[in-house]
Amino acid sequence: MQPPLTRSPLTDSHRKTRKGSLRTSTRNLTGLSLAVTLVLASCGQGTVTNSQGAIPGSQAGSAASFVLDPTHAFVAGQLVVGLQDGRSAQDAARLIGGQVLSELPTLNAAVLSLPSGLPVAKAIRMMASSGQLRYAEPNYLMSTPERLSHTPQNGLDASVSTQAVQDSVLNDPQLGKQWFLNNMGAYKAWETATGKGIRIGVADEDIDRNHPDLKANISFPGFDAPNNKVITADTPYDGSGEHGTWVSGTAAAVGNNGIGGAGVAYQASIVPLTITHDPAGASNVDSSRAFIWAVNGPDGIAPGAAGDTDTPAGHKGFVDIVNYSFGGTGYSQLSKEAIDYVLSKGVVFVTSAGNTPTTGPASPAWTPGAISVAATTPRNVRTDFSNRGAHLSVAAPGQQVWVTAVRKDVTNPNEVNYEYVDGTSFASPATAGAAALILQASATKNPDGSIKAITLTPGQVRHILEDTAFKAGVNYNIDTGNGIVRADAAVLRATQNAAATVEKGVNVSLKFVADSDNTLGIPLVGATLSGGKRPEQLLYAQSAAGDGAFAAGVVSFREIDAGDYQLYASGPRTVLAGGTPGLLGTTLSLAPGRAINATVPLTVTFPTDASEPNDTLATATPIAYGNVKDGVLPSGDVDLFKFAAVQGETAFINTKTVSGAPNTNVQVLDATGKVLAENDNQRSDVLDAALDFPVPASGDYYIRVNDKTGGTPFNAYFVSLSRLVGKESEPNGSATVTGEKFGNIDFSKANPLAIGQALDAAIDPANDVDIYTFTGVAGQNIVADMNAVTTSKPDGVMSLYQAGNPVALSAIDDTNTTDPTVEYSLPANGTYYLVVASYTTTTQASSGPYRVSLNAR
Repeated sequence: MQPPLTRSPLTDSHRKTRKGSLRTSTRNLTGLSLAVTLVLASCGQGTVTNSQGAIPGSQAGSAASFVLDPTHAFVAGQLVVGLQDGRSAQDAARLIGGQVLSELPTLNAAVLSLPSGLPVAKAIRMMASSGQLRYAEPNYLMSTPERLSHTPQNGLDASVSTQAVQDSVLNDPQLGKQWFLNNMGAYKAWETATGKGIRIGVADEDIDRNHPDLKANISFPGFDAPNNKVITADTPYDGSGEHGTWVSGTAAAVGNNGIGGAGVAYQASIVPLTITHDPAGASNVDSSRAFIWAVNGPDGIAPGAAGDTDTPAGHKGFVDIVNYSFGGTGYSQLSKEAIDYVLSKGVVFVTSAGNTPTTGPASPAWTPGAISVAATTPRNVRTDFSNRGAHLSVAAPGQQVWVTAVRKDVTNPNEVNYEYVDGTSFASPATAGAAALILQASATKNPDGSIKAITLTPGQVRHILEDTAFKAGVNYNIDTGNGIVRADAAVLRATQNAAATVEKGVNVSLKFVADSDNTLGIPLVGATLSGGKRPEQLLYAQSAAGDGAFAAGVVSFREIDAGDYQLYASGPRTVLAGGTPGLLGTTLSLAPGRAINATVPLTVTFPTDASEPNDTLATATPIAYGNVKDGVLPSGDVDLFKFAAVQGETAFINTKTVSGAPNTNVQVLDATGKVLAENDNQRSDVLDAALDFPVPASGDYYIRVNDKTGGTPFNAYFVSLSRLVGKESEPNGSATVTGEKFGNIDFSKANPLAIGQALDAAIDPANDVDIYTFTGVAGQNIVADMNAVTTSKPDGVMSLYQAGNPVALSAIDDTNTTDPTVEYSLPANGTYYLVVASYTTTTQASSGPYRVSLNAR
């Protein structure tokens, strides 16, 4: 089965020519037989935007240009979140002290700006513990490739015969340079369909929209996603790139106009969907926003929904086809849900396979239901740069493709320009053009020949392309998928009552629950469907993206093949949710055209609580100063711990999340059960509770812990009990710090910190380093914890050292937001040191008060 896609950065690998590489890690799942309950269902979504295409009350998620994270993997200072029903973007922003940049209500998602100094990875972990989100991920960047020269090789333009050009009804003088049209059977297809009446949304760079070989086919309005504005005939070309013009000409350059050449669908309309103005590339948010707009149109209302004013009569969306030639590695939940939305509304989604080349994961090329296209040469073999894999739908010409190019003077209405280009970026729009011919040919017509109604679903369009493709010796292979697109054969099939006779796709939603409690969702599940149309087909999806144990979502597959599948699923990750993940292998039989909502039980082992039962004062678990106790808070549970204290001392009671997302509330009770102290959040950005308890009289007291959100069996935590004994005394050692690594450490003035004690301290100034020393015993499992008073001030790092050993035994940046916790089993009796500082880089450092505590299990 296919391994889950990793969270490596998205790059614009689909646009690179013969450069780059994709990498991923793999993980095998062992299948266990388990029944699946299927319930028929259907669903729909809508959104509201103003007449200019902007979301009311919000701004664009990114400006026309943006600042990149130093890794260049994503937009700096931004976080994409999927909201739980009933939660607002403002609620999510408050969790991290951020601001709402924009909302995508159709996808129940939002883009947040992060507070200065809060890294994206840490913000994701903070969000995971909130219980308010379905996922959180970076706003990934799809980078713009270097510009390469494109020149014909070995006379490839001569591969179109003179007779073929003469047989064409078009008068475009340079058709002879466009070998791909003849290769795809476009001339024969044009006898029946030219794409007239079909709209292709080109999600790409801006287009030289006044190019004489494009202008007549440009349809307005279009959409400028980075600026959240519509594109009109008066909107100037931004001059930022060439790729959008190349792609547009491949799909639908104007034919029979006496100049240049033609696109595959030479009378189709091009709706410009600009996703970037920045040479660095496009953001994932802007791409997804463009996909939604392509379906809903400028009124922002879903096709057919109340108030929809701009979906053309008889059409399923504002555009009929979306072409997207960007992409890269990694799994983005935002992108997956945006493409699912496109497909769910009946709009075809075509994307390039990638140019790295590899058989590894590529996004969105691996998205189930999308038409993923590899690139071929005039000799009908895969190009040396094209990606491969069992996910491919079809292949199409992608080498030495002669198409429209940005003019040198875009203000000159008579100037033309063309170039040869390479890449799967052009195999994709060639296929999108063929899809336009299919939709026109199969549509019902008005008396004047115009389109009355689009009759095919995205799944049917994909099946026609696959079933009529030229098979180079075998029915399916990982080089060219189901074969090379033949527009003539596809158009012929489309005219043969295709709406009634071509198999429709299936829409599947899988909700994963615990087999012991079907109301309990399983967070972060990966699911693969293997089979369907062919045994080697692999379809992958997740319930959420990222490294946080977000509440369970739904795994969706849109417009996929009917047939028998093996469903493999695994989740949640033990490191996030504790216990042991459930593994599943079972058979699904999917009938054409059905909408399936499946509740899928997984047998999972939950974290265990050795202290149970400890729900009452009488059964409270003993805990002493210097102790750490583990607990789990399933629904409705409370945990009580009993400790002895002396009048005048201050007890510090601290909880930390181990797995899941407990929202702990801590109380101190007296022997009668009276509440003497209480805390439900140690800081506004975390759900862990901690409190100081000045002991009023010597005697026994009780710690009561409960989960304010009600609890789940995944919600594990620990509670520690320390004496607050004062403050650090400077100087207390010194060192240098880079990131989370220490150097030049001087332990000589370390402050003593005994097991069972807590100290108040501060990183001041930002490059300050604090060192604490204690005596430990071999085999002792120590838990050293740091709690910042203010979020990210400091953003703590901590390392554990053994006297005489310059290498850290343990080093950690943080376990919960900005607070590190070191847990370690000591190797020998002797002296040890805790070194504490702020995470420091050339651009980042922070200062502020914190508390350090040292305990043992």
